[in-house]
Amino acid sequence: MLTSAALILGALSVAGDAAPAPLPVAVPAPSLEPPLAHFQVVIEQQLIIRVPARRSPLTNFSAPPAPSARIRETPIVWKEKKAPKCVAMRDIMGMQAVQRDSIDLITRQNQRLRAQLNRGCRALDFYAGFYMKGNKDGRLCEDRDEIHARTGARCEVDKFRLMVPVPRDDDD
Repeated sequence: MLTSAALILGALSVAGDAAPAPLPVAVPAPSLEPPLAHFQVVIEQQLIIRVPARRSPLTNFSAPPAPSARIRETPIVWKEKKAPKCVAMRDIMGMQAVQRDSIDLITRQNQRLRAQLNRGCRALDFYAGFYMKGNKDGRLCEDRDEIHARTGARCEVDKFRLMVPVPRDDDD
């Protein structure tokens, strides 16, 4: 192969005032062998969803409001009913830690689902909310998926129960 410097020197060495001869152009022949270096790119995607916590008597560490400024509300008793085994992650709006071993998930449809955590998990670990990893079906399922507390705890959901409000009378 000729380099450009050799081509220029060859053109300058032409004798006399004659017109310069055209410069030869060197084109490399295509290689029939595959390149020796192979590169592979792996792209991974991970979706993490954060669920904020709402204050409850279990997680409210501040002083209670003054009794005179409080509006009297009818106390609500929650009754547990059968719930689906999976919940769409996009429907979960918030959570409350109301019992020692379970948290209540609040959905976009204003439903309350009690997620019973597996043995050894405490609801108090989730006082600041939790994270869950998105998966292919986009659902949080019992006995399959884990939720991650901001404190580092990881717990699997054992069972979901639908919580139905039942008004209670104070005439007792």
